[in-house]
Amino acid sequence: PRTGLVFRPDVDILEEADAFVIHADMPGASDETVEIQLEKGLLSIHGRLAQTPENVRPLYAEYRNGGYYREFRLSDDIDAAAVTARMKDGVLELRLPKTAEKKPRRIEVQAA
Repeated sequence: PRTGLVFRPDVDILEEADAFVIHADMPGASDETVEIQLEKGLLSIHGRLAQTPENVRPLYAEYRNGGYYREFRLSDDIDAAAVTARMKDGVLELRLPKTAEKKPRRIEVQAA
């Protein structure tokens, strides 16, 4: 269960020839604090922000403790077994490959 503040990360969704790509802005989260689940066509992203150490008292803080949550309903055009994720500089990148049936196919013309 999610407790405390929950932020909705801003995303960009791009379409490439063979995949959809999602970039989610999650400053303060890391690859250790992000969890991604894909179940029954529902992709969910959970992320925790770094907590302020107990021995530190913030004098002023605009950045609040909490977490991230976002979910997407995926179509059958996505190859769920091939989804990958990576985190870099506070941005989560998800690659959602298209199924073989949905990828563009180029047919070579043979000389007779």
